[in-house]
Amino acid sequence: MEILEDKEAGIVIVGLRRGEKILESLQEVARVADIHSGVVMSGIGSVTRARIHTIMTNNYPPGDEFIELEGPLEVVQFGGIIANYEPHIHISLWDSQKQYQGGHLEDGCEVLALSEISIKRLPGLRLTRRAIDESGIKHLAAE
Repeated sequence: MEILEDKEAGIVIVGLRRGEKILESLQEVARVADIHSGVVMSGIGSVTRARIHTIMTNNYPPGDEFIELEGPLEVVQFGGIIANYEPHIHISLWDSQKQYQGGHLEDGCEVLALSEISIKRLPGLRLTRRAIDESGIKHLAAE
């Protein structure tokens, strides 16, 4: 993993290599680069396998389905928010059958060739996530 930063612009660029895991690497980057709050603006690359989850019902809280995908998969785009050092990322993938898959990024998405990620620091904002009702769903809030 390579972490590059333009301190003046407040942008961190992360380069991942073969075998590294995307979500686990972003969790490490948030801690190592001290990104308490930020926006994951873009992410591209390829993965050998992916694990995502999507919502499956209109119930509240909605039911989830966890999906395991075997590669090769092209990472078309991903993005999200880092709050209290914890990334919440959604990902779009293009599979070998030329179909899109997408959802909430879970542990285990392993880089095939590379992944390049840009993160914008939010130094004037301290984000966290809090449950606001009995559902347990955590919403963004300021600390």
